[in-house]
Parts: sequence; structure tokens; C-alpha cells
Amino acid sequence: MRVLGGQARGRRLKSVPGAGTRPPLARVRQALFNVLQPVVPGARWLDLFAGTGSYAIEALSRGADEAVLVELDPRAVGVIKENLTQTGLAHKATVIRGDVLRELPRLASQGRRFDVIGVAPPYFRGLAPRVLAALDETLVLEDDGLVFVQRHVNEDLPARTKSLSLIRDYRYGQTILSVYRPGPAPDRDEQPALAGRGGRIRTTPPRGRGERASEGVEEGRRRHPVFG
Repeated sequence: MRVLGGQARGRRLKSVPGAGTRPPLARVRQALFNVLQPVVPGARWLDLFAGTGSYAIEALSRGADEAVLVELDPRAVGVIKENLTQTGLAHKATVIRGDVLRELPRLASQGRRFDVIGVAPPYFRGLAPRVLAALDETLVLEDDGLVFVQRHVNEDLPARTKSLSLIRDYRYGQTILSVYRPGPAPDRDEQPALAGRGGRIRTTPPRGRGERASEGVEEGRRRHPVFG
């Protein structure tokens, strides 16, 4: 696994041993940053369930001002710190070992606000909806910020929360990236545009082999498998 763009492009990133932490595929990371690139420079980035830190490191490499990475697994925290050191980006990052749902209120109490919040929890544990609800309460997202959630195609997320609206789902194989912003959802007849500190960004991801975008994945086609 390597950094895909920016000042640390090509630097190798370590993975966490074992199957508990699975870094996002390179094509998923590339697709995400093709969509988000205009808002990344100068951004304050919050990476929840940071894993190897690949999303935040990619953002820092591409010009984000700072990143806060929250991860509970001590092995993953060690890998994140190694990856930040290897890429020369440790001075722009804060790594917190802790539970995401406990750390969000702490960040809010410190007055922290972020332009981009990434949420990539383990699949099929019902964590993503709980984090979205916590974001409603803690208000750590800037008024013109955005949230992306990485989820499995067979997991559901709400189209609307108390403070956030789903703008679009982008599907890449079995992975969906759901992008939210504060306020009401755009009219279906309008071309959705996500605004941030870097300006306006495209919402149609580039097409690549094996990649396809879906807008509003049909509820009836989603299932809830149980893993034992």
C-alpha cells in the first residue's frame, strides 16, 4: 500500500497485522480523493476508525493543514504513527487512542471543528449510524464541511439525520462511500455540489475498470447479513 498523490506520493504504508483492520483499496482511495480534492488543501481533517491512517495521510500529503486520527486498536495506533513518520507528515497530525463515540464529545469540549470527517468503521457492527448521530450532537463539523462514510453495499445508512443530509452514494465494487453535508438535501433536479474551504467539487466520480457509481442505492436490494 502506497500514498497515491501529493508530497508523499509513492511512500509505502504499513498495514496492521491480522484481519481485524483492512485498509481501503487503492482504487477506493483514489476515487474518494478525485471527488474531494478541491476541498482538501488547507482542510482540517478528522479520521474516525483511522485503521492504518491511509485516508488522513493521503489528505495531508495532498495539502490538508492538519489531521486528527482516532483509533482504538493499540496495534493500529502504532502503525499509524509509523506511517506518519515514514511519510514525513507526523508534525501535522494528532493520533488519539480511544473509542470514537467517547472522543467526539471530548473534541467538541475543546472547541475543535473540522472541514472533512471520515468515518470508516468495521463492517456490520452498526457503528456508522451511531457516529452520525454523535456528529449531530457534538457539532464538530464546520458549517460548510462534509462527512464521508465508508460502508459495505449491504449496510444501510439514513438519508437524513438531525443535522446532515446524504448528497450521494458512490459505489466501487462492494464498497460504498456515502457523502453527507450539513443542511437539507439538494433537489433531485439540481446538480449536487459540495462546498468546502477549497471551493466546489465534482460529484460524479471518474469511471474506472470495475468501478461504478450509484445514486440512492435501492432499499429493497440491501440485505443485513449476520456474521458470527
